[in-house]
Amino acid sequence: MSRENVGIFVGILTLLALILPVEAFIFVIAVLSFLIAKEVSTALQVKEVSYFAFLIPLIYVSLKPLTLPVVGILSLAYGYKSWSLQGFSFSFLTLVYAGLFPAFLIDIKAYGFKYILLLVLTVWAIDVSAYYIGRRFGRTSVFPKISPKKTLEGYLGAFVVSFLIFWMLSGWGFLLSLFTVFNILLFGAIGDYFKSFVKRQVGIKDFADTLGEHGGFTDRFDSLIFSAPVYLLILERAVR
Repeated sequence: MSRENVGIFVGILTLLALILPVEAFIFVIAVLSFLIAKEVSTALQVKEVSYFAFLIPLIYVSLKPLTLPVVGILSLAYGYKSWSLQGFSFSFLTLVYAGLFPAFLIDIKAYGFKYILLLVLTVWAIDVSAYYIGRRFGRTSVFPKISPKKTLEGYLGAFVVSFLIFWMLSGWGFLLSLFTVFNILLFGAIGDYFKSFVKRQVGIKDFADTLGEHGGFTDRFDSLIFSAPVYLLILERAVR
């Protein structure tokens, strides 16, 4: 299946998940956390940790202040079992990245379908336009040691495209839309580089080949889960 067809298929499944009731959406996020954690923990050689990741969004929803302490306890348990500081650190990293970050999408969903759809469409617009504009016009690599194909020209083009889409669909003012899209792009790019840095350090091209040329679930949802917290922060102040 071509890259474009896989992208369309994943996009349809994502949109179907967005229209689910909140309770069902929470379960979907828990499953997504497990799938991402499975890929990351395999790469970091702490496979057993992935099963804990399913629980993190559920704990976040019901006992939010205890989420990070629980992550710490689970990481300590794995670190003690393996008697390894590296095992403890990698476990903590996996559970925060794969478990906590996706959980912010649940809070966004609670604001309504419109607002989580806006985030997803904006992230998609950034990803797609940065990819194709970068391929056509890209000359200046931003962090060549981490991701040499990501270019400044691609990001600038993606910013313009995604801003216009967000501004037209959101109904928000010009400056608020500009500020929001800038932060989604910035934190989404950081999420992409974060994931790519880990891949470079462990010597893999993608976290999995589940989604063909798109890699695994980690490779596909990296920008979305990293931009979710900052979008939620803006949303809490923009929608009252």
